[in-house]
Amino acid sequence: MTDTNKNIRVAVIGAGVMGSHHLRIYDNMKGVELVGLVEYDKDKAKAAATRFGITVFDKLEDLIGKVDAVSVASPSTTHAEIGTFLLEKGIHCLVEKPLAVSEAEGQALIDAARKSGAILMVGHVERFNPAVRQLAAILADGHTIHAVDARRLSAVSSRIQDVDVVSDLMVHDIDIVLSLIGQKVENVTAKAVSTTGNDGDYVSAMISFGNGGLATLTASRITQNKVRELSVTTDLGLIQIDYSAQQLVIYRQGNGAVERLPGDLGNYNLDIVVERALIRNAEPLVLELQHFIDCVRAGTRPLITGEDALDALKVVWQIQQSYGAAK
Repeated sequence: MTDTNKNIRVAVIGAGVMGSHHLRIYDNMKGVELVGLVEYDKDKAKAAATRFGITVFDKLEDLIGKVDAVSVASPSTTHAEIGTFLLEKGIHCLVEKPLAVSEAEGQALIDAARKSGAILMVGHVERFNPAVRQLAAILADGHTIHAVDARRLSAVSSRIQDVDVVSDLMVHDIDIVLSLIGQKVENVTAKAVSTTGNDGDYVSAMISFGNGGLATLTASRITQNKVRELSVTTDLGLIQIDYSAQQLVIYRQGNGAVERLPGDLGNYNLDIVVERALIRNAEPLVLELQHFIDCVRAGTRPLITGEDALDALKVVWQIQQSYGAAK
């Protein structure tokens, strides 16, 4: 446990799109001292150092003794090497998703955290979307989830080039589905559309669970409109989430009562009841990083552990295998 009266000293590995957001948020976070950055692109490093007034470290070894915690926002293929080194030194790590690019690498990160006692948290940021948190709270009372449908569609982007659309986009919904249903995956099937030079740019997958539950997920990076939707069919009713708008709506079946209209207008049946949750909007990444810092300070288990992230990746790999992704 870290001294609750001391600032948590943090650094960020990588000053790309996500790394820049981590730097911005840490720089404005109370109880946090943003110490520095490791970034091998000199232009990005200089820009970040100037903006935030921080030190650019030449190598990971320079962080030892200077930081308590680190955000690893480097390319996915480097997560295992960087994270394992830092965790072995007792430095708490928030590793951006995906955790790793192989099961062996993911397990190495988990083992390093267990051995040193350092916290390993994984950046599945949608778990901190206020609408998703509200959904989890609603379903925490033991309601039965019959089926889940998720759609995450985007246009072509140059931001992520080292992983496919399942590892980049669909993994968010896989993580949420696994956390909601909480059952063993029984079967995975998937189909994909691939554009020239790419492998699986539009993927639809179906996952069945041991309790009979079903999830259908679609992810795309060739769709002209941005869509972020989740629908959950439960014994409570149909619950729909718009991730981007941070909205949650519950559709319940009416009680079937017959109401009489005035005069000779006849009768009508009560049908669907629509309930819109009141949600206080917030930036999910701010909530995620604050949760990470709180866990570091208190020495508590994070919401998304290395084990959780590796479970999601195992489903990712099953999906890729099903539609024949190149290895």
